[in-house]
Amino acid sequence: MIENKSVLTVLNLKDACGFLETISRDYRKIVEVIKMKHIYERTAQYAKMGCLIGLVMYISLVIIFRDSLLKDFELHITMGWTLVILFSVAFMFQQAANKLPIEQKTDTQQFSSEFPLKELNYQSDVSIIPRSYLVSHTGERLYSISPTEEQPVVRRLNAFPFIRKGMLLPVTYDVVTMDGQLVSKFTIANKLKFMQIEVYDHNQVHLSTAVLPIFSVKNRAIVFDSNREKTHQMEAKSMYGDIDINDFNGKRLASYRFGMFPYATHPAFELQGMNVHVSLAEGLSNIEKLTFTALFYYWTANQS
Repeated sequence: MIENKSVLTVLNLKDACGFLETISRDYRKIVEVIKMKHIYERTAQYAKMGCLIGLVMYISLVIIFRDSLLKDFELHITMGWTLVILFSVAFMFQQAANKLPIEQKTDTQQFSSEFPLKELNYQSDVSIIPRSYLVSHTGERLYSISPTEEQPVVRRLNAFPFIRKGMLLPVTYDVVTMDGQLVSKFTIANKLKFMQIEVYDHNQVHLSTAVLPIFSVKNRAIVFDSNREKTHQMEAKSMYGDIDINDFNGKRLASYRFGMFPYATHPAFELQGMNVHVSLAEGLSNIEKLTFTALFYYWTANQS
């Protein structure tokens, strides 16, 4: 009788563990889906915008060239189907977003001067003005990188890729936590003979300067500290952009491999075709982390 009770107890424990594991797995899936809510909403928003802009432009063209376009029924049908498809996509993504719980803002529980990341995972947002997120391995958004709001004109011009790379005008980007705390700023500027990235902390104190060629088959850079002393020098291994950053003793500080993202099969990243992963060594200083964040953003996340 005692043996039977022991067997039943063991079976009950196994069932309980299995039940808890199922709940945990389902909870993780729910959390991952919640993180996709903002992507669904943005996609719906821009699909609606594209539908309205297309409709207004088409009506304007028909009015201007009414003699030739007014009786072109084939063109009307084609345009009508295009607008219906765009509106359907917007409606579908909006309905999907509405069914998901509201995403809570991430509070990093860190002071603005701290940057505790052990790796850099860049994920681009769906936006006209470029915005990228530094996310965790589960897709949790930790930091946002976007053109500073202190330069409203330049910020809007960043919709054009040539502007966002700093080729024509200096562009300043803010690195902020998801609860709005400024962590760092970096400015990309064309100095005619070379590109320059200046990195600052949250108090606008100059931390480092990276110098890069304007045009090069392989990504290259030299990093100087605030006293203009050279601290790092790096060059891509190939034209595909594989980059290793070593110190002067040969120790690996950061590494990037083109097209390799270790969390690609995770549900939080399945909607994104291109994510960027940079591995960081242990014990990096705050200045090194912020400098590498700006450098790899310029090389990878900012090139779309």
